[in-house]
Amino acid sequence: MYAPRRTKLVQRIIPILVFVLILFLSITLLKNTTKPTKIRHLHVHNHLQIAHAACEGTLYRDLCVSTLASIPDLSSKSLPELVAATVNQTMFEVRASSNNCSSIERNEALDIQEKRAVDDCLELLSYTMADLRESLTGLSTRKAVSQNYHNLQTIFSAAITNQYTCLDGFAYSKGDVRDIIKRGIFNISHHVSNSLVILKKIPGLNKKSQSEVSPEHGRVKKGFPTWLKSKDRKLLQAPVNETKFDLIVAKDGSGNFTTISQAVAAAPNNSDTRFVSKRSF
Repeated sequence: MYAPRRTKLVQRIIPILVFVLILFLSITLLKNTTKPTKIRHLHVHNHLQIAHAACEGTLYRDLCVSTLASIPDLSSKSLPELVAATVNQTMFEVRASSNNCSSIERNEALDIQEKRAVDDCLELLSYTMADLRESLTGLSTRKAVSQNYHNLQTIFSAAITNQYTCLDGFAYSKGDVRDIIKRGIFNISHHVSNSLVILKKIPGLNKKSQSEVSPEHGRVKKGFPTWLKSKDRKLLQAPVNETKFDLIVAKDGSGNFTTISQAVAAAPNNSDTRFVSKRSF
């Protein structure tokens, strides 16, 4: 009589015990998995904070943050190491653009102007790659950065100029080559611009110089790029009423041309003189 009751009692208790055991294991497992998740989220948050702080003041902050955020153990890296990491990413972009231009160059449908422009881009990209490799040596140690600070500025500003010179070659091209390559070229220029800004943040360097470096236009002295000759600076600084114009561009048709591109196309090639146009709008 008691055996059947005991059996029924056991049958009722066992499912309850199993349920309690499962519940206990689930709670334990949840606690163990939640803790690492919180730690991981905190690590990612701190990682991004460091990237945002280093990229403060850059012209292309989103690109800068995404580049630095991909660096493992970012918190242990010095500013020279961050610049070097950005340079390495830039070199990857240079290789990609070089491969792209080489592929385009093999297109037999290119006209002579486009082919020359692509050839120029390939040459400029090779110069950029060589300069960026050289910059890594100057970024190897804090002492090296201190000794090569102004040279690094020159290298980076030249790299920026190279990219815009490349694209300028397609200014009057009727094809779509410029549109195909410009994204990669802009990425290179933007990475280098960010590198310049981060470089300036490195403390303890001798940054005194008569010239400054613009993240967009390279080394600047007294408001003009250093590559601009003194006679050209005087021409740009001269009052309008003292300047003799070779032609006038006016939308209303009162000048020689109605668009700037027409005026530029009319300028003589391979000339040692300056061809000056006046815009009247």
